[in-house]
Amino acid sequence: MRIPIKTLKNGFSIPEFGLGTWQMGGRRERNLENDDAADIKAIQTAIDWGITEIDTAEIYADGYAEELTGKAIKSYDRSKLFIISKVYGNHMRHGDVLSACKNSLKRVGVSYFDLYLLHSHNPSIPLKETMAAMDELMEEGLIRNIGVANFNVESLKKAQSYTSHPIVYDQVHYNLEYREAEKSGLLNYCQNNDIFLAAYRPVGKGNLLSSIPSVLQKMCDKYKKTTAQIAINWLLSQKNVITLSKTTNLEHMKENLGAVGWQMEPEDIEFLRKEYPDQKEISDVVPLG
Repeated sequence: MRIPIKTLKNGFSIPEFGLGTWQMGGRRERNLENDDAADIKAIQTAIDWGITEIDTAEIYADGYAEELTGKAIKSYDRSKLFIISKVYGNHMRHGDVLSACKNSLKRVGVSYFDLYLLHSHNPSIPLKETMAAMDELMEEGLIRNIGVANFNVESLKKAQSYTSHPIVYDQVHYNLEYREAEKSGLLNYCQNNDIFLAAYRPVGKGNLLSSIPSVLQKMCDKYKKTTAQIAINWLLSQKNVITLSKTTNLEHMKENLGAVGWQMEPEDIEFLRKEYPDQKEISDVVPLG
């Protein structure tokens, strides 16, 4: 299938649904007992099924997730893929950003990233210095777009003020249960300032599926979709919101794909926004900063 593309007013386009690679190859350190073949197969199957956006980071398995991504994509046409990576918060000095990006490119085996992110805001390092390095990467053609992750509105505004290029993307923890992006005003800011809010953990690592509230079941019945598909589509149906999900379970991947290519009615988006129970106002993964 073909994943729908969303486009900002500034012309930046990205598939609305992508594949994450967190915990492929390990967590923060490489797991020597990891099933590399399963991870590679998951990435390749995703591509074969139409998921061309692959999201990775230097901190994932200490860079090994990037290596697995590289092994998985080497037989595919690079120009048809959308590859994202991220520089870790401890590497925000000017020279460190440049080195981190070049090392990530080498591990993935590509000459550029379609999108490169600051993985988090590090207040101990001047953001102006960090953004100057991101601009340099843009000018060298090593990255094609600049984004951030886990930035709140204040930090996002500061980053915007220090770069001559648009910041097109902020990747944050956002789903039916975790609403920090809404409560903090970040979602509204992104929607009003031509930025994509990319929601990770759209089904909360499966937590949203373990106990199904009646309000969610109501939507499943109405749209004839599974709980995972409703949870994902609730995000995709919102202005300037995209999402990504990591799975090596091919049945789950196939189910997730049933969330794209259709739109929930606006009144149902708002119904779930207001009525979904036990909403949390702060992320339990990485709070915005």
